[in-house]
Amino acid sequence: MTQEEHINYWLSTSEDDWLSALEILSKNERRHYALFIGHLSVEKLLKALFVVLNNSVPPYKHDLIILAEKCNLKPDDQTRLDLKVINEFNIQSRYPDFKNNFYDKCTKEFVDAELKRIDKVRIWIKSIIESMR
Repeated sequence: MTQEEHINYWLSTSEDDWLSALEILSKNERRHYALFIGHLSVEKLLKALFVVLNNSVPPYKHDLIILAEKCNLKPDDQTRLDLKVINEFNIQSRYPDFKNNFYDKCTKEFVDAELKRIDKVRIWIKSIIESMR
């Protein structure tokens, strides 16, 4: 796979995940998965950026802050907080100890607000990728 194909893979699957997250929210079912998939969308954008910068396979990590550091990003305090919050959606959706509390927290309003946070981070990462291509 060429570098461009690799980048396009991460970008297209990120976009597909994002559209899936929005679809889940619109159906108002299993909203917690919208946040999990939103995390995945951000993760894939960071992996695309990693390939842009390094022309190599991105690390097998799910932690957005670690991935951002591997891409030499210097997020401002708010964006760093956003990455930290979005990271929790990966953990809380995955592990039984966190699931029940997380499900209860995932009202339509909460998920809608958090998807806006995710989209803000997505737009930031995409703008960095676009500026480097």
